[in-house]
Amino acid sequence: MKNIRKFNLYYMYKWEIEELKFQIGKLIQLHRLKRQLSQLQLGNELNISSNHVGRIERAETNPTLENLLKICNFFEIDILYVFRKLNDEELKKIESEIDQLQREFKNQNKRKS
Repeated sequence: MKNIRKFNLYYMYKWEIEELKFQIGKLIQLHRLKRQLSQLQLGNELNISSNHVGRIERAETNPTLENLLKICNFFEIDILYVFRKLNDEELKKIESEIDQLQREFKNQNKRKS
């Protein structure tokens, strides 16, 4: 618990940038797949490249505040949601859900072609 310090009634978590990028990427990927959108489709909706969407989801880059706001508004999620530190169990659950949604998405696209 060395990373947590009491501040008034709230606890502050000291982030490592890689942790934050990873969490934001996974949350974006989860919401994209829930909407059954490809990275290209999401990029088109937000006016950013599909390559950039992919790099954000893979935690290779961090989104600008402008792009993060676009993403949150598009998915109708509070921007504070992406900055709330998820515990390991919550992250594993999200990754498991992403795996399931990816399988469904791939199967759905196979049927279309």
